[in-house]
Amino acid sequence: MKKIILTFVLMVITCNIYAQLDGPRTYWALPKNLNILSAHAINGNANASLNNLTFVNPSIVAENNLYLLTYTRSQPIFGRTFYSTLFLPAGNINATVNLDPQGPAATSETFFQHGLGDIVWSNTINIFGAEGLMIKDFLRHENRTLVYFQSAITFPTGQYEEGNPINIGSNQFKYKFGLPMVQHLGKFVDGQRLSLEVFPSYTIIGDNKDFQNQKVNQKGMFTIESHLTKDITPKAFMSLDYSFMSGGGAEFISNDTGMIMKEQAAQNVHLIGATVNFNINDRLNLFLTHNQTFSSGNDNVSLDGTVTKLTLSWSFHDFQEKFKSFIESN
Repeated sequence: MKKIILTFVLMVITCNIYAQLDGPRTYWALPKNLNILSAHAINGNANASLNNLTFVNPSIVAENNLYLLTYTRSQPIFGRTFYSTLFLPAGNINATVNLDPQGPAATSETFFQHGLGDIVWSNTINIFGAEGLMIKDFLRHENRTLVYFQSAITFPTGQYEEGNPINIGSNQFKYKFGLPMVQHLGKFVDGQRLSLEVFPSYTIIGDNKDFQNQKVNQKGMFTIESHLTKDITPKAFMSLDYSFMSGGGAEFISNDTGMIMKEQAAQNVHLIGATVNFNINDRLNLFLTHNQTFSSGNDNVSLDGTVTKLTLSWSFHDFQEKFKSFIESN
C-alpha cells in the first residue's frame, strides 16, 4: 500500500502536449515544490505544421518530427496549486508541395528544414478545489472537482524561412487563455480512479508579417479538449480523447500593395485519440498518445492528419525520501 500511494503521486503528472492540445491528467492537483522534467518525441503527418494546426495548406503533405524538453515547477501562489511549464522544442519537417493541384499532371517539389521550434511558457493556477499542500496533507485530501485558469505565450523563436509554405517556427506570437476543469468520478482509490476532464481555451494568434511577401492576418482559435481517463492498474491508466478546434481563418495581404490576395476560411476540426500511461518506477513515467482528424466543416482547406507523441517524464523532489520515511513511521 505504501508503494501504491507513492506511485499514485507520480502518476498524476503529465506535461502539456506541444501544439494546441494539453493531454489527459495534465491538470490533476500536485503537491507543492514538485519538479518535473520531460522528454517528448512527436511525429505528425498533416497538411499543416504542428506549431499552428489551423494554418492549413491543402497542397502540402508534411511529416513533422519534433523533440521537446519541458520543465514544470509546482509552487503554490495565494495558497492555491500553481505550476509553470517551459517548452524548449526542436525538430525537422520533410514536406512535399503540389505545385499545380489543378493541372492534368501534378508537379511536386520536396523540401527539408530542421532547427529550433517556438518556445512556449505556460502558467496555471487553481481557482477551485486544489489548495497548495505539502505531500502528507496532499495525500489525505480528495480533490474531486478542480477548476483552473491558464495562460500561455508562444514566442516566435523557431526556424523560419519566408519563402517556405510551411516551417518549424510560426513567426507569430500566440496568447492562450484556458479554463481547465477536472471531475473525479466514482471511488477515489488507487487503481480505480476515473475522471472526466474538459479544457476550453481561446488562442489569440499574432500576425505573420513575412510570409512569401505577404502579411498573414489570422483570427483566433477556440479549442475544447476532453478526456475520459481510467486507471488500468495502480501503475497505469488509459484515456479516450476528443477535441474540437474552431477558428484560425486568415487574410493574406500583399506587402507591396496592401491588397488582400486571398482568404482562407476558418477551420472546424474534430479529433479523436487515446493515451496510455505506464509507471516505470518511483520517478519515471511513460506516456503514449495518438490523435487523428476525422471530420472538418471546411472541405476546401480542412486539416487532415495524425499526431503521435511519446513522453518520458521524470519527477524529483526531496519528498521522495522524506515521504518514504513518513509512511514507514506511521
